[in-house]
Amino acid sequence: MSKPSRRRRIVGLRPIVTMLAAGLTAAGVLALGVFSERQSREQLGAELETRLLLTARNLAMMSSGALLSDYPELTLHPLIKEMQREQPSLVLVEVIDHDGVIQGHSDARQLGQAYQPPEAVEAGAGLSLRDGEILGTGPTLILAQAPVLHPSGEPIGRAVVAMERSYVAQLLAAARVQQLVVIGAILGVSLLAILLVMSHLLRPVKPLREGLERIGDGDLDTSLPVTGRTEFSLLAETVNEMATRLRVAQADMVEKERLSHELELAREIQTSLLPHGDVHAGPFLLAGKHRAAAEVGGDYYDFLTLPDGRVAVAIADVSGKGLAGCLIMSMLSALWRSHAPRYDSPRELLLALDEQLSPTLKTGQFVTMFYGLLDPATGRLRFASAAHSPLALRRANGEIEWRVTQAIPLGAVSTRALASTLVEDEVELAPGDLLLQYTDGVNEAFNAAGEQFGLTRIECCLKRRGEAGGAAVLDALHEGVQEWTGEGAPSDDETLLAIAFEGATVSKDPGARWLARARRAGRHLELPADLSALSVLSDWLDHCDAIAGLDAESRALVETAVYEAAANVAEHAYGLDTRRHYDLWWVAPSACAMAEGQGLAGGFFLLRDDGHSFEPAARPASDFSQPEVRGRGRGIGLDIIRGVTRRFEYFPKTAEGNLTVLSFADAEVPTPEESIHA
Repeated sequence: MSKPSRRRRIVGLRPIVTMLAAGLTAAGVLALGVFSERQSREQLGAELETRLLLTARNLAMMSSGALLSDYPELTLHPLIKEMQREQPSLVLVEVIDHDGVIQGHSDARQLGQAYQPPEAVEAGAGLSLRDGEILGTGPTLILAQAPVLHPSGEPIGRAVVAMERSYVAQLLAAARVQQLVVIGAILGVSLLAILLVMSHLLRPVKPLREGLERIGDGDLDTSLPVTGRTEFSLLAETVNEMATRLRVAQADMVEKERLSHELELAREIQTSLLPHGDVHAGPFLLAGKHRAAAEVGGDYYDFLTLPDGRVAVAIADVSGKGLAGCLIMSMLSALWRSHAPRYDSPRELLLALDEQLSPTLKTGQFVTMFYGLLDPATGRLRFASAAHSPLALRRANGEIEWRVTQAIPLGAVSTRALASTLVEDEVELAPGDLLLQYTDGVNEAFNAAGEQFGLTRIECCLKRRGEAGGAAVLDALHEGVQEWTGEGAPSDDETLLAIAFEGATVSKDPGARWLARARRAGRHLELPADLSALSVLSDWLDHCDAIAGLDAESRALVETAVYEAAANVAEHAYGLDTRRHYDLWWVAPSACAMAEGQGLAGGFFLLRDDGHSFEPAARPASDFSQPEVRGRGRGIGLDIIRGVTRRFEYFPKTAEGNLTVLSFADAEVPTPEESIHA
């Protein structure tokens, strides 16, 4: 540690100026006393008035700092007593603040009293007075008054000094006995000395002023070239040091503002990546809460509704925090959102993320992650966990279940090692159940004694607040961790995620279950209510699994049945209003059924529209033995569908609209079956 620089000893400028001014005043008074009685009186009176005015000015100058302090009397009272001791001619010395209250007086009893002028005075003439100054004479006194100025130039009080006129008479009597020659010599020498010394001492004022003006204009590279051993040289050194520190502080401030701006942008980006509010999926409420340990963090959670109606749920914890963790989290968010719709298996998705992240993570960096697929129609959650925190499940009866996985984190080692340890699990949620997932910033939060929050306290919170719902559990855990760790920022990012079954039950509506399956695993086609648009059906069916492999006759029957069902929707449900659209899905049979050559068994078509519904029961099967039936050529679309399909189900006016389900069997099982749901 370097020792502070030793300041040079300086000669005070104020004593020099004061002594020279006093000597000049005395010499002038004595010199003028050699002249005639009248002229001597006038000249000596003028000199005394000048000295009195200078005394008032000096007192005003010295009182400025005192009046700005909390207790001005502590400085002014001893100062005035000393002035009157050194200058007995001063019969009155007072300092008054801007409210007219005495703040400085030799008599402590006068302090705090309202100022009362001693007597009426008449303004003198011949002296150049500054703004606010008063100099005049009264019956017995000569009085001078000068304003006490704030550093900004505003008056904050007055300094008042006075001497008796009898004192002037005594001086005049003493002056008569002085020899004119000696007095004249002293006067000449004093004037010459004052002129030379003051010229030398005040020479640095101009460069000081010019340098300070440049610094005030922002030129911090200015150096004041003032040397010597007076207060001016000390002032120049101080200003030069101040300019140097200002340059350093300015550079630091610019850098801090840049970093603060970048952190703010990173925080906004991270906030935009997290869900904005809760997510409702059927009877389920999905909620989350996040608190970063720094301006930005490495924790992440998100919900994503997939095209098939399921909800993808993810929560992850990036090793480290701050900007590095935020960047990895942002990359993970982009990868997860792009991969989630493409993978039907949570395990396969985590393996794909590991393959993408591993090349970009440095040694020692890794990500723990929990990923699940929630089917609101069935209440089942399939999930996989890459070394993430144990999953807590509170059943409706208050029992707590823990699901622990043994896999390694993403990016920790090789993808092959993760594949050998990563397993997929499933849990079925019932009404009143609540599932909780979190990052280690919650269970590993430390209190002042170094004790962790722990899983036991999480379990207690679930039991105590679980019946109130997921949001209540998240709030209670968040408050509990804050109380546990005390005030201040957390030591690690804290993230919570809850899935609460808040509805009465999983939907038992068969139509909704058919639609959920179609959205999840089907091939989709959107059609306008226009019969000419059905020309695309043939090409679309060529790209549907299992349909493309049928023989020509079976292929034609399937296409005819689908065409008739779609045409009925366009014509009867929408009245051929081409501005409206409806949906068509093909759900292929399972891979096992296709491998065993079971044809289309297990596969089905589903049409969804929100047009007019109809009653299939009101349309009985046509009797083609009647010539008039065979001859009409129209109105037999429903008969074609019934004859070709193994199952024809119609669900009118559901929450999703009208649903039509067509399923097929191979040629060996041509049994028609019809289920009407009105």
